[in-house]
Amino acid sequence: MYDFDEGASGAAGPFLNWHARETTDGEISGRTFSLRDADGNREDVTPKFKKGVAFDLSTLRTGWCYSNGSPGVAPEWQWNDSPARFSPQPADVGGDKWKKGFDVRIAIDKETAATWSQAGAGAWTGLVQLMKAVKADDNYDENKAAIVIFKGGEELKYKKGSTVVPTLELKKWADKPECLTAPVEDEADDDEAEGDDEF
Repeated sequence: MYDFDEGASGAAGPFLNWHARETTDGEISGRTFSLRDADGNREDVTPKFKKGVAFDLSTLRTGWCYSNGSPGVAPEWQWNDSPARFSPQPADVGGDKWKKGFDVRIAIDKETAATWSQAGAGAWTGLVQLMKAVKADDNYDENKAAIVIFKGGEELKYKKGSTVVPTLELKKWADKPECLTAPVEDEADDDEAEGDDEF
């Protein structure tokens, strides 16, 4: 059984991002996933998520993320010792601007691994829902990859504002593709993978 607490680095690219809303430049639609390479180019990879992607949960880190919103300034992370126990929200800098977040390595096809590193209510809630399914699954095996399918976005409303949560369904467990077991490179690979590879 996988032990996960939803709580009261440097990551390796390319990088995945969940877009609850359309990007301000209109390049990426809302309710989609994009892949950003080392040059900042973005590609919509939502169709691959709908077919199924491989989560390497042995790489999952959770923690608190602080960003002052300045373009080009990397956010600050305070990682939990383990995904099984969430640390208290930092109080020294930023106060309530610290948001729950995570990063995890994902194979979006058999040839392309990326890091999903994100903080914010929509992405975090999507991960929490997925991890509840993982925790309840008796077939969990840390040596396998969780094959996960994106089923759409669900509106989450607050007293002020709203966001969209990605609905992620655990389909099965499978051997980790080689791109997840190979040594992690510092820079994104420029080669495009075939889009029809499935797990």
